[in-house]
Amino acid sequence: MTELSKFGLRVFFDDATQELTFGEGVVCGGGSSKHLQKMKGLLYRDSAAENCDELCYVFCHDIYREEDRHLFEKRQYANGITVLMPGTMGGECRKNSGHYHGYVPGHICTFPEVYEVLTGEAVFLLQESRNFDHADEELKVETLRAVFLKAGEKIIVPPFCGHCAINVGEGPMAFGNLAAPSPLLYAPIQQRHGLGVYVLNIQGRIVFVYNSHYKDLPQLTIVQAHENPALGITFGKSVYESFVSSPERFNFLDEPEQYQEEIEHMLG
Repeated sequence: MTELSKFGLRVFFDDATQELTFGEGVVCGGGSSKHLQKMKGLLYRDSAAENCDELCYVFCHDIYREEDRHLFEKRQYANGITVLMPGTMGGECRKNSGHYHGYVPGHICTFPEVYEVLTGEAVFLLQESRNFDHADEELKVETLRAVFLKAGEKIIVPPFCGHCAINVGEGPMAFGNLAAPSPLLYAPIQQRHGLGVYVLNIQGRIVFVYNSHYKDLPQLTIVQAHENPALGITFGKSVYESFVSSPERFNFLDEPEQYQEEIEHMLG
């Protein structure tokens, strides 16, 4: 049993049952899971998913203390946890499906999202595109970035960035997410068999391989995540604790335009 103490609540991952459990006073709105065979069409080697019922990841949503429920419901913020299993899929590190976010109603930017690693080691891929929702056009990727994160570290996914999480450690990797209600667009990534690069583990080394289903990809850039206390993002305090103590710091989730440059500067 592993306690995900970085989340700011009593949450545990049971390695034996591969389930999340919750301490007294912590509520959860529900959960789901995805097995390897459902990842077919997104992998470096699709043959790794054929007839394979191995668990890839589990997800639970709307996690909070009962007394804090009103803070999340007032803004309709989703607060969840995903646990990616360890190991590889035909040499590729375990990942989630990946998606883009839709536009904030009445705004010119898409929804951002906050991610924090709770245990393990992660790579987050960020793939910026302004025409991701134009199905009749070739997807133009403007920037392609990878961020390595350890437990306690966080990022804000900037507007217009398709993204996915990858487990590059030896054990389970858990991460939390906080986001405003947004359409999740999976098709632009599914149609191209994943994001612009695959993350492989070859004899203990992490290797990035470009996805041949894309045209004219930019060079992959490795970037570093930085804190921004003004936006509630510090590596020594959980997102949950930051939000509950100062919800107004997270206004960028609903009104990203005025914070867009600040969010980008957090990815040095």
